[in-house]
Amino acid sequence: MGNNEHIIKLQLRTVEQLFNSFDPSPFVGRDLDPAAEEFILSWAQEHPSDGVFKLHITVAEVADIERAQSRVSDAVQSYFTASVGRASQEFSRLMRRGRFSLLVGILFLIVCFGASDALQHYFPQSKPLDFVSEGLLIVCWVAMWQPLQIFLYEWWPLFRHKQLLQRLAAMHVEVVQR
Repeated sequence: MGNNEHIIKLQLRTVEQLFNSFDPSPFVGRDLDPAAEEFILSWAQEHPSDGVFKLHITVAEVADIERAQSRVSDAVQSYFTASVGRASQEFSRLMRRGRFSLLVGILFLIVCFGASDALQHYFPQSKPLDFVSEGLLIVCWVAMWQPLQIFLYEWWPLFRHKQLLQRLAAMHVEVVQR
């Protein structure tokens, strides 16, 4: 075991336990069982962000260990590769939403600043309109909340999750019989 190899261990009765029993797809195209996926992801998240993963699966009942090794390895890598694609799409959607929100927010900011300046210019001594003018400035900054939320905080957990999935898609899978 290399210093940068992180081993995730699973013990199963049969190889089929690894996969979602409701998914009728062929073996390689099947989804992982939600509990197995959650187990793998939670263990992977506990390891440092450097190094490679190895999934070590011990199976009690298997007819052909070499065939199981090949099929399980292909299926797990295929599943996590597809997960990377879904995570990439989700990240792209978030960035599109962020750019659109930023555009709307900036346009609204310009309108609010313009309206506030106009009110202060045409009605310089009106206390009620000063209140409205200040309210417009507050509202325009509140309108910038969502784009700032996306670009400051929301993108990086998705980006990190995608990186984790990429590492899992590349992990070596080893199936051994107990």
